[in-house]
Amino acid sequence: MKTKFTKEQKMIMKKYRSIGVLLFCAVMAIGGIVGCLFFLRPRVSEMEKRKLTEFPQFTVSSFLDGSYFSEVSLWFSDTYPMRDKLVAADRKIKGLYGIEADTMMVGEQAEADEIPDITKEQPSESATENKTTEEASTEDKTTEEITTEQGEIKQVEPPDAKAMDEEFQKQVQQNLYVKNGSAYSVYYFVQDSATKFINAVNRAASELSGKTNVYCMLIPNQSGALLTEEELDNLGGSDQMQAIEYYYSMLEGVKTVDTIKTLRAHKDEYIYFRTDHHWTQLGAYYVYENFCKTKGITPVPLESRKSYTFENFLGTFYSTLQSEEMAKNPDTVYAYIPNGTNDMTYWDEDGSEHEWKVVSDVTGWAESSLYMTFIAGDRPLEIIENPAITDGSSCLVLKESYGNAFVPLLVDHYQTVYVIDYRYAQVNVLDYVRENQIDDLILINNITIIGSESVADTIDGLLQ
Repeated sequence: MKTKFTKEQKMIMKKYRSIGVLLFCAVMAIGGIVGCLFFLRPRVSEMEKRKLTEFPQFTVSSFLDGSYFSEVSLWFSDTYPMRDKLVAADRKIKGLYGIEADTMMVGEQAEADEIPDITKEQPSESATENKTTEEASTEDKTTEEITTEQGEIKQVEPPDAKAMDEEFQKQVQQNLYVKNGSAYSVYYFVQDSATKFINAVNRAASELSGKTNVYCMLIPNQSGALLTEEELDNLGGSDQMQAIEYYYSMLEGVKTVDTIKTLRAHKDEYIYFRTDHHWTQLGAYYVYENFCKTKGITPVPLESRKSYTFENFLGTFYSTLQSEEMAKNPDTVYAYIPNGTNDMTYWDEDGSEHEWKVVSDVTGWAESSLYMTFIAGDRPLEIIENPAITDGSSCLVLKESYGNAFVPLLVDHYQTVYVIDYRYAQVNVLDYVRENQIDDLILINNITIIGSESVADTIDGLLQ
């Protein structure tokens, strides 16, 4: 039966319909005007911790095939003014749909490869098998002779920063276990990535044999260090202890540093953040002590260093989950300053040079950026010169962001500390080590992140 409306009801409906249309048009007009405010467009998302899409470069081919306009559209949407605030508001609205559980899983479970039994048989195509006469003779040459033959340090094409950032977020947040305001990444072993990483590190050790010591540290994520065996069994994924032992067993000529056993022994301490995927500097310090033991040097006590304390840190897990429980119980960043120097220099991707601090005062920075107190965050190249040491000692740390909290702890042991973030590197690492006659090459990586094939490919390319 068709509903009949009175003339007065129809007039009211027409009035509200007109108001709705006007409001819609007003919102669209305001949105269009705001979208045209190019000077307000952000370049970095603090919430997602990534660089946003840059305005595309015009080419005739991209114009003709239409891809230029697609890229402009992506840039327009990805860099919309007040983007992070709008995304946060959207997540809070979605959070009203239901009650937030104290314990839950977020994301989809991935497929993991079986971790092989530990053997001394190297993975296929290992660079350490059957050295040729030419390779053997190269090892007997001096650093100067090698540098002379190779000429300038080879430049490498850095990976796409946006794609690499997205890959990192995928690796550390593809399947999260959330419990009482803390999040834990589930780890999945990938054989192809492991083999590529192992071969690359073995090749580096072989190439640098007799000239540079190669150290490898694989850091477990929160779940591997903090959760009980029962919880880990229920979560599925791969055993991080077994995976790290497998990686280490396959390395030749490489000095490995214990990580997971020590971190598990300190699991009741504040060694990982609750709202972020990184470890704290206290966690890094316990592994640093093991590094010192392996190297045969005396660690510098934390209490002998000056420090900063930054409260209300809400990291990557909070950015993804927008958890009210996390917001009520934010993290605190404790950052310890080296004794010898707190000065450093870093270079951006465009080659620009900046003077900075090894540990910076980030008071007043965005709540999601406080981990950047360590070594200016992630940069292609950083150099720290310690005037308190004059013996010519040096190391190069090849890392991702897990290494940021670790680097300041090394400063009091070397005259020069070089730092390369492989996600943005523009030079061949082995050439750089030879050119600068570096004593120690230190690779420090979170085990979850090197499970990515693109990450393993990138490290392999830098260690050619």
